[in-house]
Amino acid sequence: MKHLHMLMAVLIIILFLYQSYLAISANKRAPKAIKIGTHILYALLILSGGWMLMQLMSVGAPVQWVMAKIVLLVAAISASIKAFNPQATAAQTKAGVFIAGVAYIGIVMLAFIKPDNFF
Repeated sequence: MKHLHMLMAVLIIILFLYQSYLAISANKRAPKAIKIGTHILYALLILSGGWMLMQLMSVGAPVQWVMAKIVLLVAAISASIKAFNPQATAAQTKAGVFIAGVAYIGIVMLAFIKPDNFF
């Protein structure tokens, strides 16, 4: 399950970079197939992450860093929605991409560091 989760995370970041490139440089939006694929990948990421969280909680492992990752994922999704909205202005697109990018960087850092006592 861990490998599936990591694969989904990498694919989501690649799709985010692709969509960001389209939105900022060419002022275009991603094709419908990319949008649908992103939704499917988010669903698989959340399901696999939830499964691994249940396994961690069953053995009593500290999971505070997972809660921080969830908050950052919600922020990244929210900012991406605003950034890739067809009615968004150029400033809104750039701000949304920046906020989502920072959130994704935070998620990756937490995934590697896994602090025991985050809160």
